[in-house]
Amino acid sequence: MTNIEKKLIGIVRKYAPLIIFVIATLAGMLIRMAGMDFRSDDYNSFLSGWWNVIADQDFSGLSQQVGNYNIPYQVIIFFLTRITGEALHAYKIVSIVFDFALAGGVGLLVANHRRESFFSFVPALSYAVTLCTLTVVLNSSFWGQCDSMYVSLIIFAIFCTMKDKHIPAFVLLGAALAFKLQMVFILPLYIYYYVSSKKISILHFFIIPLTDIVMCLPAVFFGRPFLDIIKIYADQTDYGKQIQMNYPNVYAFMCNGQSVENYYLLKPLSIVLTMGILAAGLFLVLHKKVDLTKRDKLMMTGVWTSFTCLMFLSSMHERYSYLLDILLIAYFFMTKKHPFVALTSLLISLRGYCYYLFANYEALTLGQTSIINIALYAYVTFIFVRETVLDKPTLRFAHAEK
Repeated sequence: MTNIEKKLIGIVRKYAPLIIFVIATLAGMLIRMAGMDFRSDDYNSFLSGWWNVIADQDFSGLSQQVGNYNIPYQVIIFFLTRITGEALHAYKIVSIVFDFALAGGVGLLVANHRRESFFSFVPALSYAVTLCTLTVVLNSSFWGQCDSMYVSLIIFAIFCTMKDKHIPAFVLLGAALAFKLQMVFILPLYIYYYVSSKKISILHFFIIPLTDIVMCLPAVFFGRPFLDIIKIYADQTDYGKQIQMNYPNVYAFMCNGQSVENYYLLKPLSIVLTMGILAAGLFLVLHKKVDLTKRDKLMMTGVWTSFTCLMFLSSMHERYSYLLDILLIAYFFMTKKHPFVALTSLLISLRGYCYYLFANYEALTLGQTSIINIALYAYVTFIFVRETVLDKPTLRFAHAEK
């Protein structure tokens, strides 16, 4: 090997994290460009029409609800209509910006846990994997959805929680709620943290709705009834009259992937069941005096509680697993544990995206996928109980003796 070769290899080794960051950033932008002109059914049926309505109005138009997104997102779209007439790309660019924020948040979370610089190898790799994960790419640049907005805010809220900056954490949770109701999937984690750590007060939880209200005030200023702030999400919970809506949970298994219309009977039962399981988990955390100030335990608890909501609440869409997938990616890079759990969850989510976006193609039916997902949930529950609640070491398969 020549001296020049040795020097080049040395440079690559020295600057590997920065190289990963740059390549991932460029690759992330390039692969998203491939989907910028893709028009999903959601765009054709809803987003395009909402844009046209908002574009035809002045500021007073904010006094009326357009679509079923909350007020802050509607305000963002209002200003975008004043900048460009290209609705498809505008929707997607907003989401893509938050994709990069999300990847950066995961990198910071990993760096904080490992007590390393963001531009160390593992944090940089976690940034790259998050940014280039197919479901993250498909969600923003193909589907035109905005799940990276609320999930990135949740990731930064968890980061602040780990740094004991609790007021900023709850402000971020409130901002996440202002963009998507699915923020509530992370609330059980903070209830667990409240009773376990004793570092926060019940008063902190009031910051969440207060932040939501403050972010909705521009529309109230232009004549929107104040109660609309609550009514929008109340209407969303009643949107869709099916017990399962393409997420492979227990109801998809029970219905074998078919639609069921007796929604009003099953919906309250699903809420009671979910709360009962979460209450059992909370009892275990209290009984075993689990220390959720430990970052790995906090993350695994967040994984299990959000997974529980997905598995047992009714009317879960395929996109609602977005938060779970990101938490699993962050958990793996923080702890180097259970990579196949994260991979399996991502593949399950990818199945749902491909089914919706690409001509209803499915390698596995929803019912078959639900069997795999239920098994995955059972295994995550096992990990949560063994490693977080009982504080036992990671289960490893012993090597066979010769």
